[in-house]
Amino acid sequence: MQDSTTHNRTVSIAVAVVMLVVGGLAGFGITKAADNNKNDQMVAAPTSATKAADLRSDLVTLGLEHMTLTAQAVDATLDGSADATAYASALYANGTDIGAAVGSVYGKDAENTFNTVWKLHLDQFVAYAGASAKGDNAAKQAALDTIDSQYTKPLAQYLAKANPNLPEQALEGALRDHVAMTAKMIDDHVNKDYAAEASELNMANKHMEGIFSTLAGAIVKQYPSKF
Repeated sequence: MQDSTTHNRTVSIAVAVVMLVVGGLAGFGITKAADNNKNDQMVAAPTSATKAADLRSDLVTLGLEHMTLTAQAVDATLDGSADATAYASALYANGTDIGAAVGSVYGKDAENTFNTVWKLHLDQFVAYAGASAKGDNAAKQAALDTIDSQYTKPLAQYLAKANPNLPEQALEGALRDHVAMTAKMIDDHVNKDYAAEASELNMANKHMEGIFSTLAGAIVKQYPSKF
């Protein structure tokens, strides 16, 4: 579960980012898109010891916390662990903390919209995990299709409009990579291939670090006077 320090850090980071990105923050990866971009379409992450570097560090920390909570909640649920409910609550709290930050800047409607989109992708991964445990490939695909149409595409469009330094196509591809990695982790756990699951989580964490590093760079480029 999140302790009060983690909870407070999540809220404070979310507020700062929401104020810069018009509410466009979530646990997303752009590493692959950035690596494949030879024309510097994506923005390089800030690396100097400045406010920009602090922003990058904070965003990466938040992204890795989301990834860790996702893995813990899914594994505990699949295993029928006693702490499954606690992990799920922490995961959802992470999302509503960010939603509350959106609302504090842009009002209740913005908060409700963010919470709806965020909760949808979490709920659909729960559905995916249940379908994977049952070997129901049709239901697994249905969950992925819902995530793609109601989370991946809309969020990529939104972020690209909010920040001109984040090209929509690259964002969409990065979000799909993140979804695919999470789904693979679930399948590995269901198949009791824990070594593969650990390897996938490691790659997912690196991917998450890339997305938030890129997001930080895009924010700094969009609002240079703040850094």
